Amino acid sequence: MKKGCLIAFGVILLCVSGIFYLLWDYARIKSWGVGVSRAEAEWIPENASDVTFISGDINKIAEFNIDQAHFEAWCESIGKPLSPVAEENKARLWRANPFLERIGAIKERDHDDEYLTWSYKTFEKGDLFFEERWPNCGGYAIGYDVSAGRGYYEYAHH
Repeated sequence: MKKGCLIAFGVILLCVSGIFYLLWDYARIKSWGVGVSRAEAEWIPENASDVTFISGDINKIAEFNIDQAHFEAWCESIGKPLSPVAEENKARLWRANPFLERIGAIKERDHDDEYLTWSYKTFEKGDLFFEERWPNCGGYAIGYDVSAGRGYYEYAHH
């Protein structure tokens, strides 16, 4: 009887460990880059350069330099057309910085008062933005900072 209980306990422990591993693997960041080429994040536009990104099964977040016309055309091609940001809109998306800091890919920020601009990109009147949020808090947020010539992409599977 003792041997059977030990075997059963071992099987249960192995199953529980396997489930925890699968959950961890699903939630972890599988690839990332800071100032890299587009080739490392093939899910963003081909013309992107100076890419900072994270990618995993749950989230894909990137920011990159790109020509406005190319970015708008790419957004149209994936069914996510950009619109100008109106003054009263709160157009904002997550940046990769907090995730990159957590895994040690970038240094911690110096000042707490910079937390919002470091963690989120907020788009101003005249910038371009698209947002599609789902009831489970997943969805897309895509924006273009016209003055900086920089595109932003956020996808959450949830």
